[in-house]
Amino acid sequence: MMPHLMKRLTAFVFAAMMLSAVATNADDSTEPEPVLMTKHALTAKQAQAIQKAWADHLGVDMIVENSIGMQLCVIPPGTFPMGSPRDEVDRKGGERHQEVTLSKPFFIGRYEVTQGEWKRVMGPILRQRTVGAGDRFPVYQINHTEAAEFCRKLTQLDREAGKLPKGYEYRLPTDAEWEFACRAGTLTATYFGDKLSSKQANFDGGRPYNGAEEGPNLGRTAEVGSYPSNAWGLHDMHGNLCEWCLDWYHASAKGGVDPVQLMPAPQRLIRDGRHSYWGRYCRSANRYYAAPKDRRSSIGVRPVLTKLHLDK
Repeated sequence: MMPHLMKRLTAFVFAAMMLSAVATNADDSTEPEPVLMTKHALTAKQAQAIQKAWADHLGVDMIVENSIGMQLCVIPPGTFPMGSPRDEVDRKGGERHQEVTLSKPFFIGRYEVTQGEWKRVMGPILRQRTVGAGDRFPVYQINHTEAAEFCRKLTQLDREAGKLPKGYEYRLPTDAEWEFACRAGTLTATYFGDKLSSKQANFDGGRPYNGAEEGPNLGRTAEVGSYPSNAWGLHDMHGNLCEWCLDWYHASAKGGVDPVQLMPAPQRLIRDGRHSYWGRYCRSANRYYAAPKDRRSSIGVRPVLTKLHLDK
């Protein structure tokens, strides 16, 4: 068989089997240790080693592809102090440390959902795109209902393609899942450390965080993956767009095992900072909110794939 055809066939077969391997648990060995960050942060090397151990246990690569070509990263289970320490610069109310345990591994989008991915699932984008247009730019001006519907339709597409094991579904990330994935083993204000420059993430470069050097101010979104990832391979967890979460917004985060705020409130939770925010609003612990019906040029979406059914 010609080499290029063999390569294409191999890629197709891998894609078809990628998520099904999770259901059969290709590795029957003892379950790996979860992440433990209650006393110490992890180095990038340690975080990646744990991620790889869990990917091997699930029988998949650390970064996988679904039926529309979206890439997702394996996130191991673990325990961490959600929120920020008292001495973190520009700490806000509602960031009090809460010990959180995420009991199961999950997958989360490597990038914010792109306009190209949105069109493949939801159809044409009818609203004018004023802060970045193109298939590799993140989608924005979507409300919470539309973001959740994207996850529902993506679940349906993957099931029809035979790529979802029974009981798995896409949904919006919980508050705790989002922060745990963002931190990737770190306990500093950002996954870059306790400073943040717009050379590292897309935000208002004239307002860097905690004495970092000033940098560019694009005044718009950037194509996904334009800035460095964290240790688990996730991009744009600081800046570019805020992202809808599953939780309703309450003033304080919720601790415990697999926490989620499902009691209705006036606002829905959003995470991260946007392209026009100051650096202090792009910290790992920063929590904010928006009305569920809001369609802003600052809010996008990043789905998770999980066995949990928290939104049922």
